[in-house]
Amino acid sequence: MKCDLKKAYFDVPRMRISPSGDYLTTGIAYAWHPHRDTWYCAPQCQLNWWIPIYDIESENAMAFHPRYWSEPVRNDSNGYNYYQWNQHHRWNAAQHLKQDNRPLPRPVEPVELNPQLRVICPAGGIIIFSAAQLHSTVPNTSGRTRFSIDFRTVHLDSVVAKRGAPNIDSACTGTTMRDYLRATDLSRIPYDIVSLYDDGTEIIGELVYEPPEFSDPLH
Repeated sequence: MKCDLKKAYFDVPRMRISPSGDYLTTGIAYAWHPHRDTWYCAPQCQLNWWIPIYDIESENAMAFHPRYWSEPVRNDSNGYNYYQWNQHHRWNAAQHLKQDNRPLPRPVEPVELNPQLRVICPAGGIIIFSAAQLHSTVPNTSGRTRFSIDFRTVHLDSVVAKRGAPNIDSACTGTTMRDYLRATDLSRIPYDIVSLYDDGTEIIGELVYEPPEFSDPLH
């Protein structure tokens, strides 16, 4: 597989955990309900890359729900704005230990989880899937914490042409387009291209998330 790195953009890779049982299922270890990343302002052309650090099994994997690739799911993404999320909610994930009350778009109708597909790959393997694919966290009953790394990519030609999966049910506002970094030099997508995805809400909130500066609690 060939890739022109000058046209490949990615967001910063992150490590995720999924503890076994009902321990720590919120905040930084959020147990994801069925969702599409496009409900969270990802572009339709985005690809998700998911890499297990240790071997996984069916009881601690992800589940994909292929029935909903072409079937819409009623959801509350119309109340989600990415810039407001950056400003008010993204920074405090670690504070949510028992319950996560952040405005995370979710289905507002029953979702039939079966049939479902759980892709199992060895440690260091890669699962690549569309941001428009409905997927969820499998309840971890394996007895072992799952560790994984994920990141997301877009190809500049697809961004400009607005190619990608059809939008069948996403109604969020804002865009993550400003987050991506070019693989060759870490530069961001040019403004004139990002502006193709602006919807008028870019005048509010925080366009690009900046983590709070570290402060020593003893000083």
